[in-house]
Amino acid sequence: MAPLLLALLMLVRPAAAAAAPDVRALASYRNDTVITVPLADRVAPIPDWLLQLWRDGDKVPAYANHALTAKEKREFAAALDGLPRRMREALSERLIAFYFVSNLKGNGLTDWVLDASSRTYVYILLNPSAFDKTLSQLLSERERSAFRGSADVSVEAGKGGSGILYSVAHECAHAYDFARGLTPFTDPEEAERLGEKAPASWDVWREYFRPLPENDYPARAKLHFYGFGGGAALDAAEAPAVCAQFVASPFTSLYGSRSWAEDAAELFVARHLTKDLGRPYRLLCGGKLYEPMSNPRIAARADRILAPLYAGGR
Repeated sequence: MAPLLLALLMLVRPAAAAAAPDVRALASYRNDTVITVPLADRVAPIPDWLLQLWRDGDKVPAYANHALTAKEKREFAAALDGLPRRMREALSERLIAFYFVSNLKGNGLTDWVLDASSRTYVYILLNPSAFDKTLSQLLSERERSAFRGSADVSVEAGKGGSGILYSVAHECAHAYDFARGLTPFTDPEEAERLGEKAPASWDVWREYFRPLPENDYPARAKLHFYGFGGGAALDAAEAPAVCAQFVASPFTSLYGSRSWAEDAAELFVARHLTKDLGRPYRLLCGGKLYEPMSNPRIAARADRILAPLYAGGR
């Protein structure tokens, strides 16, 4: 999940919180820009002030730091090891920390900060509940969260496998986008802060949140996940019709059609699961099967957009 909420939150923070650290300044997180700790060891307790910001922003007082168990540490390290080399290199340079937060809405999010030279760094929040679900369960729950009731929607991503495989792949794709650029910009607020003159459109997108007309579908504007945006706006009975619209689009998941940042991250997830990890990736909806990576248009998009990640091999 790419962040937009903190921008609004910072505008409404009470005066009493004015002395809190600058959420966008690297100096609030660390004293230098050289990070040598291995990625798997870059898990840290979330700072109290940052945890409170996210509690307030998401209106979830139950957010709490989670300490990984030995089993969770092994699964997390394995998920990181499976990422492409170039992605791991970018994260090694620019990732401040992974923060595991219990009761987090959604599976994770990636947010940006700047050093004194306006170079972008990131931190990643991850929901530890992913360790308690299989990969297919977690992906299915994500897509179903757009519907009220029990929607006939599921994702098949192979037997077993921890849900953390998805959370790590998706959020690390955002991190790579922030650090190296898969899209013109990952977060509109960051682009505005940096004064970037990036193009307003990109690939199949007319704007950050709106695809070109030929790539859009009517139900897309009603898709809200994980209870955000006022909660699910579609009834479970609408799922087959929504999926029938979706399968004609160039996106790999319902979630990936939210914005171009989510589109790029979900393209990576689909490619990573099928090519890097040798897993299937199929959406079943209303009794019909959809395999994004078997669609030549989507496969070509993945090859083109993700080319920087795989140049020179994994």
